[in-house]
Amino acid sequence: MGLLNSALHIGRNAILGTQNALQIVGGNVSGAASPDFTRLTPQLDPLQGTLESQGVQPGAGVALTGIRRHIDEALESRLRITIGEVESASVQRDALSRLEMLFDDASGTGLGTQIETFLHSFDDLSNSPEDPATRNLVVAAGEQLAESIRGLRTQLARLGEESDQRVEDLVKQADGIAEQIAELNEAITTAEGSAPGEATGLRDRRDGLLRELSELFSVSVRIQPDGSMNVYIGSETLIQGNRNRPLISVREVTSEGVRTSVRFGDTDASVSVRGGQLGGVIASRDSLGLDQIETLDELARAIIQDVNRIHADGQGQQGIRSLIGSSAVVSPSAVLNDSSAGLAFPPVNGSFFITVADDSTATPRVFRIDVDLDGVGDDDATLESLVAQINSTTVGVTARVTADNRLAIDADAGFSFTFGHDGQNAQPDTSGVLAALGVNTFFTGRDARDIGVHELILSEPMALASAASFLSGDGSIASRIAALDNQPSGRLGEVSLLEFYNAISTTVAVAASNMDTELDAARAVNLSLQAQRERVSGVNLDEEAISLIKFQRAFESAARFVRVVDDMISELISLIR
Repeated sequence: MGLLNSALHIGRNAILGTQNALQIVGGNVSGAASPDFTRLTPQLDPLQGTLESQGVQPGAGVALTGIRRHIDEALESRLRITIGEVESASVQRDALSRLEMLFDDASGTGLGTQIETFLHSFDDLSNSPEDPATRNLVVAAGEQLAESIRGLRTQLARLGEESDQRVEDLVKQADGIAEQIAELNEAITTAEGSAPGEATGLRDRRDGLLRELSELFSVSVRIQPDGSMNVYIGSETLIQGNRNRPLISVREVTSEGVRTSVRFGDTDASVSVRGGQLGGVIASRDSLGLDQIETLDELARAIIQDVNRIHADGQGQQGIRSLIGSSAVVSPSAVLNDSSAGLAFPPVNGSFFITVADDSTATPRVFRIDVDLDGVGDDDATLESLVAQINSTTVGVTARVTADNRLAIDADAGFSFTFGHDGQNAQPDTSGVLAALGVNTFFTGRDARDIGVHELILSEPMALASAASFLSGDGSIASRIAALDNQPSGRLGEVSLLEFYNAISTTVAVAASNMDTELDAARAVNLSLQAQRERVSGVNLDEEAISLIKFQRAFESAARFVRVVDDMISELISLIR
């Protein structure tokens, strides 16, 4: 009977082992469609039988001693890195595509075309300085250019605002995923601590969430002996065991404006985000969007300063009766070239000329106004001292400081005034104070945010400066402004306004092309690692079908074996009776 009992034990082991193996194969087939499922293999190990009376030790069949989870942690780590690289490059490429559209001038309506049209309109004005229609075209071109610059800056700022909102959304998503991973850590350690083997389903879910987290930013992982995993952002711990540090987004005021940053909720420490969608959004906002805003501001400042410095030395077709500068100072007692004055384009030591004409005699009187900004002594020019000097030096005009700290000049009844000549010859403003205070200028504003056309020019196009000496038919000032299309800018160094803008457009196009290459490379590496993971962890349905048949046949044979043994036992019992 001992031999028959051993045979029944072997049959029982065979049935249980193959039954469990079939269950595992069925799980593989069921999970084949899930990207997070990891292929499992039953481990059927032979069992040692008991010593028989004849001195032999037959085996006791096999038993399921474990389940092998086919996963390569090093491969998973590399895969997570490439997932973050693909997501980051994809986000930045999308942002660059939008920037390319904003700076694209192929349609002939972009900012480059607007700059060229504006400068060329002054070329037309130099040939027909007395034509009202030509003057109106110059004013219209200036308005269109200013509107285009402001509009482009608004769109760039909107990209930044959208990026900030997306940062907030992604931080919330990342914090939720981190919380789920911490909960799964606890569930895994509990499950594996109470029974041998791995909690394979829980581990698959955790790995899937970890890949989702890698889509948001780069993380590193360390598996702990109890089955939990610690997750790090850079050198900072994000998840440790069943605890996760909360992630929050904080809006803070920076020199570039209001920006959203990522911080740990428990310590308020900044989070160094790299890679992933979140890293890509932040890089797009800070390195792409904000850089282009600053570059556009610099271009606008150059346009304002270069055009205004020339225009302030010119005259229109009529004298000026009243004029208010477009640029205010912080305090009328502040030295004009000091930062406390708050002027966007500080003047220098020099002088300018005011020419006052009597309407009845048309006789001009010329007055030189010195702008003492040499830093010697205590008489450096302020807006107050400049007004006092104009009032004490000139006849026929009165200067004043407006309520909002701007320079205003009014002609007396029967008089008008102009700048930049002595009645015969040009006398330029060597101090640049007129342009700095927005007096007799074409543009107003400090940068791309508020650039506009001076209200005097808008209301009186005949006041648009074209002449250098207030002579009929003189278009030399208009010619000098028109020449800015190919002359180096006084503010931009060795490049002209158009060259600077084209450089911006080219930089964006090159960055987009480079990001295309980077994205393609990241995708290629990611696809290669995905294929490697599929070979290691993926389910091959053909192989599972073979295993299914193999274990099915084994189960049928084990059942037949038990039936044969059972028949033998029944026969033996009948003989004994």
